[in-house]
Amino acid sequence: MAKDAMSKDIMDILSPVLGGELAAAVIEHRKRTLRKPLTAYAARMQAREYLLTGDPAGAAEMQIFRGWQAIKCDWYLKEKAREAGSINSSTRRTTVDAARDFLSGEDHSGDAFGLPGIRRH
Repeated sequence: MAKDAMSKDIMDILSPVLGGELAAAVIEHRKRTLRKPLTAYAARMQAREYLLTGDPAGAAEMQIFRGWQAIKCDWYLKEKAREAGSINSSTRRTTVDAARDFLSGEDHSGDAFGLPGIRRH
């Protein structure tokens, strides 16, 4: 099969899932950045994984951004959970810090962000 026909086949597989621009970016990422071009078979497998994530575009963008050769649904979901966990953990630290301040008797009546509060005497 000619290279142009192969690229068209891969584009035909990925573009319904990712849209034309992102599909071309994935193909380019594999071909030029990683120097591991997609085959039609690998493109079909990858399209299934993109769909399983529930966010095909987000998964493809994560793959490109992180320089991954491929993406699996569980990798994507674990990364998203890790990202959400780091956001939530910073909130938990703020809550813990606020609780420590409260228990220490210091006046932090402003807000949870440490802005100056109104002193009540």
